[in-house]
Amino acid sequence: MLDFKLFGPLSPNVVSTLIVVFVLSLIAIIIGIRVTKLDPRKTPKGFVFICVMIVDIFNRFIADHLPGKRGKIFGPYLFTILLFLVFANTISLFGLKPPLSNLSVALTFSLITIVMIKFAEMKYQGIGKKLLSLLGPVKPLAPIMLPINLIGEVSTPLTMSLRLFGNLMSGMVISVMVYTALHWAVGIFAGIFVHAIFDIFFGLIQAFVFFMLSTVNLSMASDV
Repeated sequence: MLDFKLFGPLSPNVVSTLIVVFVLSLIAIIIGIRVTKLDPRKTPKGFVFICVMIVDIFNRFIADHLPGKRGKIFGPYLFTILLFLVFANTISLFGLKPPLSNLSVALTFSLITIVMIKFAEMKYQGIGKKLLSLLGPVKPLAPIMLPINLIGEVSTPLTMSLRLFGNLMSGMVISVMVYTALHWAVGIFAGIFVHAIFDIFFGLIQAFVFFMLSTVNLSMASDV
């Protein structure tokens, strides 16, 4: 187990976040170096081939929701958050706390996404059109619709962060309850099964759900 006291005032969730970022950055650098050495006339093999296939599948998926230049602008960001969430939501398998089980980390992560969504709205819809949409389609009802729409704008990052935090935290709580309820001998076998469900299966599902929400919201925000 990692001794989190070595990191001083940093919380275990922040430490886990830094570890995930470091590992992903290192893997990206290694893959980048190997890709630059590839012969374009030959089919890549091994780990590089798997990476190329994953990127190709992702690009085809993004092209259906964010075609053309929109996919090139937002695709790298969406791919980054998907990779981060896949590693972050399953990092407890290595004895570390999931970063998104801390509400502040989950909220910060959601705020980054909402900034991207607002950027897409301003870029493709324009500031004027966005401000008019806050007033609603019926002008006499504008004073009523404006505060309601503003609450909706603020609630988006909050609900996205709470969804990540709540699902991951509930998985940890249920795991602890199972370990406590069962005897140690039975708990060894039950623990393997519980970890397989909550740390891998549910973690990957939450990563995909957040990725899809971000993709759909960006698609709607950039749709003129």
